[in-house]
Amino acid sequence: MKKFYIAVFSIIFTFSFISFSEATCGSSNCSLVRGSQSGITNEDRFVVDLSYRHIPQDRKKRGSDTISGDVLTPKVEFENDEIELDHHREFKTINKLAQLDVSYGVTNRFTVSLNVPFFNDRHHEHDDGVTAANPSGEFTNQDGTTGFGDISLIGKYAVIHTTKHLLIAGAGVKFKTGEYRIQDSEGTINEPTIMPGTGSTDAIISGLYNYSAIPNRLSFFAGFSHRFTTENSLDYEFGDTTFIDGGTNYRWSDKVNLVLQVNSRISARDEFINQDVPATGLTFINITPGVVLTVSENASLYSHVQVPVYQRVNEANLVPNYGLLIGVSYGF
Repeated sequence: MKKFYIAVFSIIFTFSFISFSEATCGSSNCSLVRGSQSGITNEDRFVVDLSYRHIPQDRKKRGSDTISGDVLTPKVEFENDEIELDHHREFKTINKLAQLDVSYGVTNRFTVSLNVPFFNDRHHEHDDGVTAANPSGEFTNQDGTTGFGDISLIGKYAVIHTTKHLLIAGAGVKFKTGEYRIQDSEGTINEPTIMPGTGSTDAIISGLYNYSAIPNRLSFFAGFSHRFTTENSLDYEFGDTTFIDGGTNYRWSDKVNLVLQVNSRISARDEFINQDVPATGLTFINITPGVVLTVSENASLYSHVQVPVYQRVNEANLVPNYGLLIGVSYGF
């Protein structure tokens, strides 16, 4: 818990644009897109954002190499405090995620944001129970999960706010509101990485600097965020995760903004009873083009597509083919 308390009281920097959306999630297979939820709003103003993401995973990787052979991953036996290696053969996971984000301007410089991943659906296919005596295992597509995720509360403060430069400081907490003990088709606790929640209370810090090269027309940003994880009641701890992002925002017309981002994610290995969990931990880099359509003075629609350019896993695992994010943002 020590690193959690250190992180909560750390001073950090974060920024993003009102014009496009960020979505975060508690589980290990989601990606960040910079957007309105890490920005600030005017005093007494709300910004409500509703987003949906579709992330299919059936690309097989060993390290950074694409493979055609089997992807065998372990089973965490929570009931017996054991890790059973090469327990199941992975085929596919389809992630469908919906999130509601509400930001409120306490002052013109300080904003609080509540992030609510209210729908997490993961369709999962694998051969279960792979052993030397039964190398083919038994195929099942009944071990996915559906449920409410982990809520995050984040505060942000504008340290620098000029015509060309904007820098915001903030910190937040992810609460253990999501289900993390869902049982699989055999009646045992399912894979931690496809649960709606992590079961842990984590600290989130982030930082981003924005430069307006041409005010109200062209801007650039570079930033980061980091999640400090803690162990849950099952003695499982997800690895700390760092996001590093950069990009540009160009106002093509009064109605259309064009966005291009580079989003990277680095996750450490998970731990179970103080031992490393095989086939966990990763490094992803995505190119993310997007478009934002202003439909009224207060409302906008947006869409982003994440295209992988580099994916590395420890041992072997499935990785996303792409990520699709669509949403609507409304201020009042």
